[in-house]
Amino acid sequence: MYNLLTDGLIRVRLIDGSSAALSLPAVYEAMAADRVAAFVALRPHQRHAWHAFLAQLGVIAVERSRRTTASRATDQWPQVANEWRVLLRELTQQFSDDEPWRLVVDDPARPAFMQCPAPNGLGHYNKRVATPDDLDVLITSKNHDVKQEVAVGSAPDDWALALISLQTMGAQLGRGNYGVARMNGGYSTRPCLGIAPASGGMGTHLFSDIERMLSERTSVLNDHPDYFAPEDGLALLWLEPWDGVASLDLRGLDPYFIEICRRVRLRTQDGEILAQTAPSKAARLAAKDAHGNLGDFWTPIRREDATALSLSSVGFRYDRLAKLMFDKAAFDPPAAMKVSAVQSERWTVVARGIAGGQGKTGGYHERSDIAFKANTVAAFGRTEGLDTLARTSKAQIEEIKEVESALKFGIAVAASGGKPMAELTKADRMHAGPYVRRLDEAIDGIFFACLERRFAASDDEERMVAARGEFARYMIEAARELLREAMDAVPCPVVWRYRAQARAAGAFESRLRRPKSVFSDQPEIFKSEEAHNATR
Repeated sequence: MYNLLTDGLIRVRLIDGSSAALSLPAVYEAMAADRVAAFVALRPHQRHAWHAFLAQLGVIAVERSRRTTASRATDQWPQVANEWRVLLRELTQQFSDDEPWRLVVDDPARPAFMQCPAPNGLGHYNKRVATPDDLDVLITSKNHDVKQEVAVGSAPDDWALALISLQTMGAQLGRGNYGVARMNGGYSTRPCLGIAPASGGMGTHLFSDIERMLSERTSVLNDHPDYFAPEDGLALLWLEPWDGVASLDLRGLDPYFIEICRRVRLRTQDGEILAQTAPSKAARLAAKDAHGNLGDFWTPIRREDATALSLSSVGFRYDRLAKLMFDKAAFDPPAAMKVSAVQSERWTVVARGIAGGQGKTGGYHERSDIAFKANTVAAFGRTEGLDTLARTSKAQIEEIKEVESALKFGIAVAASGGKPMAELTKADRMHAGPYVRRLDEAIDGIFFACLERRFAASDDEERMVAARGEFARYMIEAARELLREAMDAVPCPVVWRYRAQARAAGAFESRLRRPKSVFSDQPEIFKSEEAHNATR
């Protein structure tokens, strides 16, 4: 029932504006032609789960087909749905009725899509889940990131996507509900950091990743010699029976295995799908000691302790993202950030993830607004280029801190009524917070574009100075505007307001121009402003 290999269950909007309902093999056909504009049922926090599932499944199917069928061309993807259907069926050929691809299979001893067989029956599957969003939900303290139990009357693809998201991205949720192996600890989550050709759509991104994953497969095996089977390892974990007690050994798995972390079975009642779940006494994979460092294509690894990135509530703010991408002393970037041949003129950074927490999350975070030119992306894989990017991003962050420090100082002086620095109180300084956050948000939108301009000019001193000055002047003028706004808004005795405003402006400017300022070696940054003031 609800066979993903043959039935049109996955609703899409195509780039020509039309709508369609596709089988899973037809999704691959449409994605290979880059014809898919959107998946109708896909929720924002499910985007990486769905993309990773399609990429891993595609790699597993293609790699095994190429290895076992010498006559098949190795430089060409399957072009039509039926070819993909054949490849996917080969992965589950021991199940003649396509059970592993059906959403609902009545026999609990047989697998269903993303649902392991229950060798002891469904006696422990006592929890009833009526909606797919309740099966896959962002746990928040106020239930506002994603509303729970709103998807009444859901379609089959709502359930399919919820299963994929839960089984491949789920964090630990109380006793008996273990999380996935590709994360650092039970209360972390599985992150995504990669690059995609900016000129294409979802399909171009998918097949760019599939191609690179195929070329990286040997590296994953070499980098993790204690894990994985070089050939014919278990790839689709929902095929294996699970009694909730036994854990699988990593050494028997394919390096791109698609995991499940929960015991779930779908069934129908009165024509509607619902789920039943059961707890487990152990995690599905014996991977606790790996701390998420399992060669995942999209996961950065912290060098300090060789553990997978745990995303915080900061998300992918410019400083955090720069550290992830460029600071090789702090993180090993994932393979998804590397390209051997730069085939696109521009590449978009794709960063997605849920900030983890015990019993709740720090929200869903995503960035896809940053694009780099091909020569910048090529530098990601070169030590010298990456070092230059790291130095440049560190310099920009220091410059940002300088401007923010000056803004805090100026606002504190304004709030105090114009007192000297030694007399400023904690209450005076607290007024700066909202304005500094707004400045940070403004900088966040231009940080990487300015970084790329400075990187491109790194071999030309004159151009480098000009690019640095452009970034600094933008920040300083934005900070001046915020300071003027704050001087009118922060509480201050009326009798001291004019004095406070004059001294606040002076405090801001003097802090930026002091001998210890990071701008002291480039005083020309302020010349245009001085000339502007002289004509007022």
